[in-house]
Amino acid sequence: MEKDKVVNIQPLMNSQVENQFTQQIQEDFTQKNPDHSALLHSLETVEVIDVLSDYYTAHENQKHPKKETAPSNKNNGEHKEIKQAIRYIKKNIHRSITLEEVANYVYLSPFYLSKLFKNELNINFINYVNEQKMLYAKEQLEKSDWAVHTIAKNLGFSRASYFCKVFKKQFDMTPKEYRDSLK
Repeated sequence: MEKDKVVNIQPLMNSQVENQFTQQIQEDFTQKNPDHSALLHSLETVEVIDVLSDYYTAHENQKHPKKETAPSNKNNGEHKEIKQAIRYIKKNIHRSITLEEVANYVYLSPFYLSKLFKNELNINFINYVNEQKMLYAKEQLEKSDWAVHTIAKNLGFSRASYFCKVFKKQFDMTPKEYRDSLK
């Protein structure tokens, strides 16, 4: 009887991981640690959580299968390749990311991956990557006192001026203006 009982540990795991992630990031900021070792470790943890989440979802779908009229290679409205690409982008957010390298990672042509991004997420690939980088940058501007050029470099931008241009396009203000607005 006991073995038939399914225990949902996902909320507990998410809470523990969030606490650990937050603690590591706070330590990095307190120590002004520019190498982001805790952040990179946490991103790997996020990838593990994603894999466990996919496993949990698949397990739930086996218990309660949905009736489909035709077979589909989509999972919850997204292709598995899009999910893999998003994970890859999150894991590599700290550097320059190209469509070609992500396409190679998910075993698709760059053209097809680009088309999937547009069709599934209603955004093109480079805009998606930049949007994710800008969300991370915004968080860094809020929680750290790192210089704008340091944040830009940590996100794989070779020129801080281009970083500022992308940030302004996303949030209608420069990184400095955003940081000043928080005071």
